[in-house]
Amino acid sequence: MITRDQALDLLRSDDLIGIGMAADQVRRKFHPEGIVSYIIDRNINYTNFCTEYCSFCAFYRPMGHQEGYILPKEVIFDKIQETIDLGGTGILMQGGLHPDLKIEWYEDLLRSIKKRFSIHCH
Repeated sequence: MITRDQALDLLRSDDLIGIGMAADQVRRKFHPEGIVSYIIDRNINYTNFCTEYCSFCAFYRPMGHQEGYILPKEVIFDKIQETIDLGGTGILMQGGLHPDLKIEWYEDLLRSIKKRFSIHCH
């Protein structure tokens, strides 16, 4: 186990390898049998336009910005298929708060995904 101070040092650190090694040490303590599993999933950012100015994401663009986008369904479908082809089983749909995308847009997108793919979305 690591101490509180060690955990705080890791939290403030940008040493990704060190953080991973410390996490692996804790995992080995709790699961010494040496079996590790993981899932392959993907975040798909369907739009980076957003009306909020928070510090959550680095990809946000204000409405009307030239680098802003709304992904067409076919591009989203291609990203889902790439994930499935790599053994992926999960998709996280993530995007900005776009004022023109009403609930019907999201419902249609999710229905289209469900109809086309057998994959977990959240």
